[in-house]
Amino acid sequence: MHLVSYGPKLAYSPFYRKRKPLARPNTLAHLFYKLRQNRNLTKRSLGDKFGLSEEYVSAIESGSKFPSLKFCLQCAIEFEVNPNYVKSMWAREAIGRFTDRIKKRLGLED
Repeated sequence: MHLVSYGPKLAYSPFYRKRKPLARPNTLAHLFYKLRQNRNLTKRSLGDKFGLSEEYVSAIESGSKFPSLKFCLQCAIEFEVNPNYVKSMWAREAIGRFTDRIKKRLGLED
C-alpha cells in the first residue's frame, strides 16, 4: 500500500511566525516608524542613507533593539524633527531601560 498525496502541503511563511508587534506609540521606535512611513522611505533606503543594514533599522522599529544616540540624531535631521525632543525621548527610554535592568538584577522586579 502506498500513500497518495492530494496536492501541495500548505504551510505558513516563516515571516508571519517570527513577526513581532510594533513598539508602543510613545516610544522612539514608533516615532521613527511613523516618520519613515510618512516620507515613503523603505527600511533599506533609510539604512543606506545612514550606512546601516536593513535588519538593524527593522530591529529598532520593532523595539527589539535600542537605537544609538547617533542614529536618533541622524533621524531627527533627516525627518526635520527637533533634535532636543529626540534627545529627551532617548534619555527617558535609556534611563527606563537601565532601571529595569537594575531592578531585575537586584530581584526587585514584581
